[in-house]
Amino acid sequence: MNENLERRTRILIAAKDTFAKEGFRNAEVKTIAQIAGVGKATIYKHFDSKDHLLLTIVEENFKAMRDIGIATLIGNGRPLERFEKTCLAIAHFLDTDKEFSLVVVKEAGEIMTEIESLYTLVMEENKPFSDAFINALKDEKLIPNIPNNIVLEIMMNLAIGIVYSWTLSGTEPLSNKVTELFGLWKEQNALAKGINNSKQD
Repeated sequence: MNENLERRTRILIAAKDTFAKEGFRNAEVKTIAQIAGVGKATIYKHFDSKDHLLLTIVEENFKAMRDIGIATLIGNGRPLERFEKTCLAIAHFLDTDKEFSLVVVKEAGEIMTEIESLYTLVMEENKPFSDAFINALKDEKLIPNIPNNIVLEIMMNLAIGIVYSWTLSGTEPLSNKVTELFGLWKEQNALAKGINNSKQD
């Protein structure tokens, strides 16, 4: 690994750990530097500010979740099964990172606009992939036939709301909530199919 890249990675790991333990506002750059084994000046060579450090960590988390999503959505199985597997994989990722998620939700209000911009950018970069998957859900009659951008917005707002609620008050793993919600979805689909079949008879 390139020395600069290795140093940058150490800084980000140290910053994430420090933010999770001490909170974003209380965390000091000198503490991050000590944990990373570098000088403060080295941190500022890579990152303009503490805000920039946080934004970079958030961006990398978004990309990690995107990569998890792509890896689990591609493959065999029905669309709903793959979607559940994907959501569970992302939930497990967040379950291991709850303290940092709490810091972002509670303390990053001043830079939330930038965080939302990063999120939107990651989503836009992967629009062809999300369109293909949403179309597969529509083909199976699992979601209404409404424009894909609206479907994606609804799904993302639902996901953000669930994560936000879990971060602030959830005591059980997020993956449990995902399993519960998909169970309800499957029950409703089975019920709808039963009603349609009885109408055809």
